[in-house]
Formats: sequence, structure tokens, C-alpha cells
Amino acid sequence: MPTGAVGRYGTSEASVMARLLRASGVPGDRIVLEETGTDTMSSVRAVRRLMRDQPVGTPVFAATSGYHLLRCVLLLRLAGLPARAAPPPPFPAARQWHMRWYWWLREAAALPYDALLMLVLRLTGRV
Repeated sequence: MPTGAVGRYGTSEASVMARLLRASGVPGDRIVLEETGTDTMSSVRAVRRLMRDQPVGTPVFAATSGYHLLRCVLLLRLAGLPARAAPPPPFPAARQWHMRWYWWLREAAALPYDALLMLVLRLTGRV
């Protein structure tokens, strides 16, 4: 279930990921696009709504960058889904060290905020 709405460049993040999945051999009828999520929280909530009526017998694997994986898995679990982390891609060596720190610090700030928000949404039945 690739997620992500249309960004600045015209095609949705979800459709780009679906194209990559099909190119990797995943049958198109096994791919469910979620194209409304504009950020991590809205994507998790949309996935939860889509899966509400689906029996989940196996884990939901979050596939994203290494710095973002912890928050994704945590939010999916707080939303009531049996989430696990897929192995993240390697961080590009060409990236400057200050960019790595930027993304890690951004996640450090976003994780507690989003976790608290998801708990409130879950307790009030709005997930």
C-alpha cells in the first residue's frame, strides 16, 4: 500500500512507488494506492482507514528511509496495526554530514509530537 499525495512535481508519491513495485514483479492487482497522505500522520491515518475492514494476519511493513522508520512504525502501531520495519536503504554517502543531522533532529522533534497526537486520536476514536 504505497502512500503519498501529489507533490510539487505532478505525480503522486504513491503512484511512483506503485510503478517501482510493478517493475519489481508485484502484480498490479496486489497494490492498493493511498494518494491522500500529505505527511506521515495523514498517511498512517489513511492506511488505518483502508485496512479497518481488512483482516490483518501478517505484519504491515513500513518501508522508508532509515531516519524516518522509527516514527512510521511507532505511529502505525499506535494506530492499531501490527507494524514492522522493512530494511531501510543505505544512506547516500554523498550526503553531507549536516544534512544527516538535520533529518535526525527533525525526526527527534516530530516523533514525540506525532506519538502524542496519535494517542489522543486513538483515545477519542478518530484514527
